[in-house]
Amino acid sequence: MQVILASHSQMAKGLKQTVELIMGKQSNLHAIAAYDDEQESLKKQIADQITSNSNEKYLFLTDIIGGSVNTTIAQMIDDKENMFLVTGMNLPLVLTVLTAKMDNCSSDQVANKLEEFCEEARKELKVVRVAAQEAEDF
Repeated sequence: MQVILASHSQMAKGLKQTVELIMGKQSNLHAIAAYDDEQESLKKQIADQITSNSNEKYLFLTDIIGGSVNTTIAQMIDDKENMFLVTGMNLPLVLTVLTAKMDNCSSDQVANKLEEFCEEARKELKVVRVAAQEAEDF
C-alpha cells in the first residue's frame, strides 16, 4: 500500500522525515506539501502519486477535515475502491499504518482496519499535566 501524507505547507514533509528517522527509509511513504511557493498544483501533485496500477492500494492521510487538501483528495478519489482517505493524521497513526500488513486485504478489510487504527491513534491524544517543581538550593 502506498501511503501519501498531504497537508497545507510543510507538515506532511516534516511528518515523513520524523517517521523515517524512527523507521528508516520507507519506499511506500510519500509527502505532498500543498500551497508552498513555486509548487505544482495540488491536483497535479496528487495525480503524480497515483500510478496506473489498478491493483495498488493508496492511503491518503491529510491534516484537517474540511480543509482544501482533504476535500480536493476526496473529490479525486471518489468512487475508487482501492483508495482510502483518513484525516487528522498524527505520528502514532502513520507508524501504525506503515507496520500493518494490508496488501492482501480486501477494500472492506482495509477500511475496517483503518477505523481501528484511528481509534487507537485517538487514544494517544492526552493532556499531560506536569507538576511545577520547586527549585532546590544547592
